[in-house]
Amino acid sequence: MTFVQRGRRVAFTTLARFSKSRRGLFFPAAGFVALCTLAVAADYFFPPDLSRAKQQALILRDCNGLNLDARVSADGSWRLTTRSVDVDPAYLTLLLKTEDRRFWWHPGVDPFSVMRAAWQLALRGHIVSGGSTLAMQTARLLTPHRHTWRGKIEDAFRAIQLEWRYGHAGVLDLYLTLAPEGGSIEGVRAGSLRWFGHEPERLSLAESALLVALPRRPTALRPDRHPDAALRATARVLANVNAAPPSVLALRLEAARIPHDSPSLLAHEWRGGVRGVLRTSLDRARQETVQRILRAVSPPRRGGWAALVLRRDGSVMAWVGNAGNECPGCDADMVTAWRSPGSTMKPFIYGLAFQQGLLTPDTIVHDNAERFSNYTPRNYDRVFHGAITVRKALQQSYNLPAVRALDLIGARYFAATLHDNGVDLRLPGGTSPSLAIALGGAGVRMLDLGQLYNALARGGLSSPPTISWPAPKSQPTRLFSTGAARQILSILRGAPMPVGLANARDRDLAFKTGTSYGQRDAWAAGVCGGWTVVVWGGRPDGAPSPGITGLRLAAPLMVQIMNTLPIEPTEMGAPLPALGELSPSLEILPERQGPHIVSPPDGAVVESFADDGSATPIGLEASGGAQPYRWIINGRTLSVESGVTPSWLPDGPGFAHVAVVDAQGRGAAATVRVR
Repeated sequence: MTFVQRGRRVAFTTLARFSKSRRGLFFPAAGFVALCTLAVAADYFFPPDLSRAKQQALILRDCNGLNLDARVSADGSWRLTTRSVDVDPAYLTLLLKTEDRRFWWHPGVDPFSVMRAAWQLALRGHIVSGGSTLAMQTARLLTPHRHTWRGKIEDAFRAIQLEWRYGHAGVLDLYLTLAPEGGSIEGVRAGSLRWFGHEPERLSLAESALLVALPRRPTALRPDRHPDAALRATARVLANVNAAPPSVLALRLEAARIPHDSPSLLAHEWRGGVRGVLRTSLDRARQETVQRILRAVSPPRRGGWAALVLRRDGSVMAWVGNAGNECPGCDADMVTAWRSPGSTMKPFIYGLAFQQGLLTPDTIVHDNAERFSNYTPRNYDRVFHGAITVRKALQQSYNLPAVRALDLIGARYFAATLHDNGVDLRLPGGTSPSLAIALGGAGVRMLDLGQLYNALARGGLSSPPTISWPAPKSQPTRLFSTGAARQILSILRGAPMPVGLANARDRDLAFKTGTSYGQRDAWAAGVCGGWTVVVWGGRPDGAPSPGITGLRLAAPLMVQIMNTLPIEPTEMGAPLPALGELSPSLEILPERQGPHIVSPPDGAVVESFADDGSATPIGLEASGGAQPYRWIINGRTLSVESGVTPSWLPDGPGFAHVAVVDAQGRGAAATVRVR
């Protein structure tokens, strides 16, 4: 055989051997690829169910870190998302030494633990130690099931899948969120807050050991019910790091108590999708004080109260959406409900008119009947008061001057200005803004009213109320000029106070009241010392409450709440700047004191009808102003002979509207109940 022939034969043999070797490697490689493909497909079509981990509880805290209110998760657990970076390192050390020493290197299933458990089972005939890793425990916590061999196998596959998807750190975070810590408490953060009253980032060694031990037997080891068993379990965990056992468990159950001081805000945040622990701007002591004030006074029949207190920066200090509710099923949050504001929008109509130079506080306006297209407004007391200043028109809340002022600036301009400042009006039936806005003809929320009146305290600057703490720094918008804000505050400081109350000099309260059409809503909004307080009274279901008014019903509560707040220095307390020169065409008239009704007083209950149905006349008495007086009962002028004391014979029991007008057209009114 020649050299060439021998070379060809060697080459052919080598090629044949290589081909045979490649054919031998093909099947293992193909099997591996198929297995990987199957694993990826299984992971894609059967992803882990993380719904339990995503269902969180909500805990509200006040600005001082005290608990305000809370709500369990949708499945009834006190579960809070917990990350390993937010947990004390001592806890993590104890957890891994106790539950999974090789956690950081195995793929979700620890082969050494499995072999040890199998060997002990074969040797002793029963399970001595389990082979579950933290990943396998997490899989079982995500989809709870009975402890069976089939369940163990499923947990193993899910553990590998969890490690594949989320890595070691992700699996650890899931376990920290789901670990049962006694009763309905799940997760290390919830457990730390419940048993020790603080966050898990500063756990002691003994506290860490208890939280590590609890998931093994969360019911039998509950420290509030079985303290001795919990203490022994804690000692066993500490033995893993050669630490001395504690003599007692230092629980702080009272510090972790969850009051129910802010249910309305809690429901509002829950509907907004907020979960976890939320630190709010509320002050629990002030919140409780406001609730106490509201609940101490009987609300309108089948009605309730609501109140909002804002700091100067717009942060909410108290939020009471429904207190003293006597309306079955009417548990709406009136802080966020859309309601008619009555006359509470008038200061902002005049403020924009001041800014545009169309009016000043001492401009003379005429309060008399006028028709605006198809709209004919009238005053609450059904009396027109003739020539008056803007100052008095706003202080006495006369309707016609406010409608004229809105007509001057334009209803569309007014609504657009509010919208640009983050306040929207809800118009009936999608209609365009109209002059009826001046008298409450558009829906508004208490939050919006709080923002508007808070703008007066901030010199015309406006920003939406916030419950975040610390209050976020945001760029406010300008509702109107500082001068206009000062002028409005100066006017509102002279508004008539509720019966029996006085505007203390050191408080310098500026406020406005409002009553919606049909007596469905009674409002009072006040500004003093940097604080803004808004109070509402009425029926949450929107039904009328005959006889209610903002001045008589809501204003006294607003004043009580304001008087509990500390006096803060305010630039708005500085002397008001001199008003600009008035237009030469405007006339200035000195203000005079008008009449007021002595009897019957506003809100009185007058006995007139006997058991046999006969009625006794009700005497009428007024003082002040310029006589002679003209009396108007329920819109009808009363005929009174000269020299005879006026009296009125009611047609029947019920509410009646009594008004008096003096010789110069100034008037006063009262609403009384006859029975």
